[in-house]
Amino acid sequence: MIQFEQVKQWPKLPFKFFQHQAPLPIAVPAHWHPGIELNFLVSGGPLIFTENGQAHQFTPGDCWAVDRRVIHRAVGAGQLNWDEFGFIIDETFLQGKLPVSASWHLQLQGRPQDPAQDQAYQALFTHALAIRKLLVAGLDDYDRLIILSHFYQMLVLLGRHFVTLAEEVELARNPQLVDRVMTKIHHDYATELHSADLAVFAHVSLTTLNQQFQELVGMSVHAYIRQVRLISTRRLLLETNKSIDYIATQCGFGSIKTFQRNFLNWLGQTPSQFRKTATRQPDLRQAQIKADNDADCLR
Repeated sequence: MIQFEQVKQWPKLPFKFFQHQAPLPIAVPAHWHPGIELNFLVSGGPLIFTENGQAHQFTPGDCWAVDRRVIHRAVGAGQLNWDEFGFIIDETFLQGKLPVSASWHLQLQGRPQDPAQDQAYQALFTHALAIRKLLVAGLDDYDRLIILSHFYQMLVLLGRHFVTLAEEVELARNPQLVDRVMTKIHHDYATELHSADLAVFAHVSLTTLNQQFQELVGMSVHAYIRQVRLISTRRLLLETNKSIDYIATQCGFGSIKTFQRNFLNWLGQTPSQFRKTATRQPDLRQAQIKADNDADCLR
């Protein structure tokens, strides 16, 4: 099941902190959360980070951001000197201090191609490392002030160099509504679930629900259901020998043709081709299976 990630809030600080170190492989299952996530890879090897089904490969020295409510997962083989950490920014704090951030769409996926952004990129990494060093050492009230000074500068760097702004719309956003419907989708995606059913569940019109999803998630309710189902089919293709027909049925697709067409459009391979390709990369395949199955691996 795709989960809503819950990570303990760091006391008196407006973010959650997570860290992964060697020797264990990185195997973070598919999950989502309401706030922006920032990731920093210090050492290790190629890390496969997937957002809404689209895979990116990051290497040491890379940092990247995840927008709100985006399903994401991370996989990296074991026996490497992994040092990866990051922050999940408290959404209430962020919008309270910086209202324009409600319209942020993060554009940070590793080292920027534009040399003009490189200085900001390096500064972002430096501030993140400084915060981690203080957190690991233990905090007093003065340390918290120093951390906040670094954190505020990170927000300025993000806002000035690594975001685009969504167009202003005459729509009162309702993130609580979207979060509640997303949770239900993640729980019931294998059933005969339709957008209209979810509108009834949420006590709003289908038009309103789609508007909220489009504004906050960037896709319609129907597209989101399909995305969740496809991510789940990939897990079954990797970890089981079940037939394509069985997997299509178990993940809520009405027919194998519908499943195959959607999977091909999604990853550029048929389900059978994807399964064959995965068997040629046993280390990453095992890490992906672990990430999808081990709910306790959530940061």
